This record gives sequence, C-alpha cells and structure tokens, in this order.
Amino acid sequence: MVDEDNRSLMMNIRQSVLQYCTASSTSNKVSKWTMKYILEYICTEIWIFLFMGFALTGWFVWFVLLCWLLVQAKLLYSTNDEPDHLDSPSLTWMKTRFTIVLSAFTLYTWFWRRDQGNEECGSHPRKFMRKLGLWKLLRDYFPVHLILCDDIVARQDLVRTNKSTSQGAQKITCNPSLFPDSKNYLVGYHPHGIFGVGAFVNFATESNGFSEKFPGLTPWLTTLEVNFKAPFQRDFLLSFNVVAATFKGITYLLDPKQCGKTGNFVIVVLGGAPEALDSRPGKYVFHTNRRYGFFKLALITGSTLVPCISFGEPNMYQQIKNPPGGRLRKFQDRFTEITTFSPPIFYARAWMPYRTPVNTVVGAPIPVPKVEQPSREQVAELKDLYLDKLNQLFQRYKPIYDPQACDLEFF
Repeated sequence: MVDEDNRSLMMNIRQSVLQYCTASSTSNKVSKWTMKYILEYICTEIWIFLFMGFALTGWFVWFVLLCWLLVQAKLLYSTNDEPDHLDSPSLTWMKTRFTIVLSAFTLYTWFWRRDQGNEECGSHPRKFMRKLGLWKLLRDYFPVHLILCDDIVARQDLVRTNKSTSQGAQKITCNPSLFPDSKNYLVGYHPHGIFGVGAFVNFATESNGFSEKFPGLTPWLTTLEVNFKAPFQRDFLLSFNVVAATFKGITYLLDPKQCGKTGNFVIVVLGGAPEALDSRPGKYVFHTNRRYGFFKLALITGSTLVPCISFGEPNMYQQIKNPPGGRLRKFQDRFTEITTFSPPIFYARAWMPYRTPVNTVVGAPIPVPKVEQPSREQVAELKDLYLDKLNQLFQRYKPIYDPQACDLEFF
C-alpha cells in the first residue's frame, strides 16, 4: 500500500515538473517573440525617420552648431576684455570646449565640401554597415525576400556548406554562366512604392544574402542626387553601396575604363519619384514610357539589362486619392518637377507601414550590344524588348506573390 502511494506521489511530481517545464518553455518562446516584434517595430521606425527626416535633421544640427560657435566666439571675445575672468576655471573650460567643437566642425565641413562629387564615383561603402543586424529586423518586419526567377536557378548547381548539409538545408546561388563577373549589369527595379523598402533591404544591405546569391557581383543602389546634399545624411548613404542616379554616376560604374573593374550590379528604381504618387495596394503602375535614357545608357556601355519586380511593395501604405489632372495631383507633379522628389500623402498604421510580405523577383538577364552612338530606333527596340520581358516576369509571378493585384500598367 505504501509502495503504491509512493508511486502515485512520484507520478504526480513528474507530471507537475513536466507541466512546469512546458509552461516555462512556452513562456520563454512568447517573451522572445514579443521582444523580437518590438525590436522589429523600433527598427522600422528608425528607418522611416532616416528616410523622411534625416536630411532636415542633418541641416538643423549643422546650423545649430554654427550658431553656437558664433555665440561662443562673441562671448569669449567680450570676456577677454575683463581681467578678473582671465584665469577662471570656467573660462578655461569654455575655451577648451569651443576649440574642440570648432576643430571638429571645421574638419567635417571641409571634408563635406571636399567630398562633393564622390556620390558619382562609387561612394565610400563600408561592409560592416551592410551587415548590421538592424537590417535583418527591418527585413523581418514585413518580411522582405530576395527571389531568383526559375530561369536563373534552373541550370545551376545548388551549393551546400558543411553546416547547411548537416541541417538538410540548401544555399542557392544564381547560375554563374548567366551572371559572370566579367560584365556589368543595369537593373530596372519596379515599382518604386512609397519608400522602396525592397530595394534597400535586398541590395543596400546583406540581410537577404545578396553576395551569396550573386557571387562576384557588387550591388549599387541609386537614389536622387539631392539626397547627398545634406550633411550627415550624405555620409550615411555613402557608407552603403548607394550612388547618385545621374548619367555620370551610373556611367562611372558601368564603364570599366572609368571604374577600373567589372561585376557591378547597378540598381535603378526606374519609375523614380513620380511613380510613388501612383503607389496603392494592389496597383502596379510602372512609369517607363519616357525612360529612354535608361536604355540608351545600356547600349552606350554594353551593359546587360536585368528586370526586377518587387511584389508587395505598393501594399505597405494607402494613399489619398490624387487622380491625374486633379488639383492635388497637379500640385504634387509641380512640386516633383521643382524639387526632384515627390510628396505622396500616405497612411497605414499612422506612419508605420502594414506588415505585408515583399517578394523581390530578379529576372533573367537581357544581353545588350555595345553601341557608342545608338539611334532612336535602337533605343526604342531595346525598350520594347525590356518591357516585354518585364511583363512576362510580372504575369508569371503575380499569381504566386500577389494574386489579388490588378494587372500591370505602363505609364
């Protein structure tokens, strides 16, 4: 009888311990998930601030420092006329602080002015900036994926590492015969969306393993030249592989004689700032009809064209109705012409985007012959070929990644 009681007691203890361990494990998983959710939210907020307010903040800080230096200089000049304060500790500290801030401010301003133009010569990329864990949290917020189309991976060998083999996983790379590092590539990214999050996450950072999927190639993301005018923001952008979206800046990377190397993978958000004004959930409006310079540049440099569509990019935000020809749209178009960047009036969860998947599909390369002085007919022919391939890519992957979306529109 005693033995049965002991066995019953031991069974109850074991069940209690097992329940406690299970509850503790579940609690830990929930707390980790909650913490990750919060960090993703904070990281996305930081990125939105960097996109929207970094330039104004940079100018504000620079002018505040300038005004502070002027006030301190005047104060020190007036204090030097008073003999009673010449040797006071507070005056010594004031002079030391003024000297340090003045030296740093002067040095940075000199470097800032002297470095003008490097955004058109390959920037100053820093690998550690591309590999920050911050960008993985931004990626996971939506999440953002970098996908190679079937035409790229169909004839490639799947690369396995010792670690991935033991875990039964595979690490996929592109077919090296389609993307040799002896050539340069001009990539058309569509659509712009409000912020172009997919372009930044996939090509300006390593959070989705671009270097593993395209070995030997160096990604370069282009943006408006005006983004490099503001202090501090300029240095932030240059620390990534981000360059100015100008003829000179793109030509430098695509011309091996100027750049001194090949294997450059230059991403251009082809629709530009005006395309952001047509960004709405489920709508894919590509502003390509007037983008002849993109195709002319490909012919002049002989760079391979690569179509790229980011499904889900327009689904992050709603936008106030602004039909073409309306008063609001006329104001936005005029504002864009003057400033080169557009002012879409968007909303979701306040300024925070919806958590909607973004799947960036890279299409098959389109070989382009080198023509130093291409004719209009050659440019138009290449443009038609590219748009046809782009439409095929859209129709092929829309049912998979955004089946509820409207059909593709070229504007």
